[in-house]
Amino acid sequence: MTSHVERLVQQLDGDAGASYDARAELIWLGSAAIPAIIDGLPSLGGFGQLTAIEVFQLMSMPCWNGFALRGALTRPSGMPFDASPSLAQRNK
Repeated sequence: MTSHVERLVQQLDGDAGASYDARAELIWLGSAAIPAIIDGLPSLGGFGQLTAIEVFQLMSMPCWNGFALRGALTRPSGMPFDASPSLAQRNK
């Protein structure tokens, strides 16, 4: 069964109205929503991931500072950010 918070996270990828409402409720829920947001990041498209980033920024969450969420986010190509070869690896 999907929890209410998990449904809100999935709505971040919805149309603008549903996404905005879900974003506002997740921000209101605060730190209680963080595990579900992090778990849901890989299943979100680009719009949903950007909206999730906004949620973290508006919550002023320190987990967004640095690389804590980097592995959960994906590039538009679908490749995870941390799986892309570094410049050093590409120039070998």
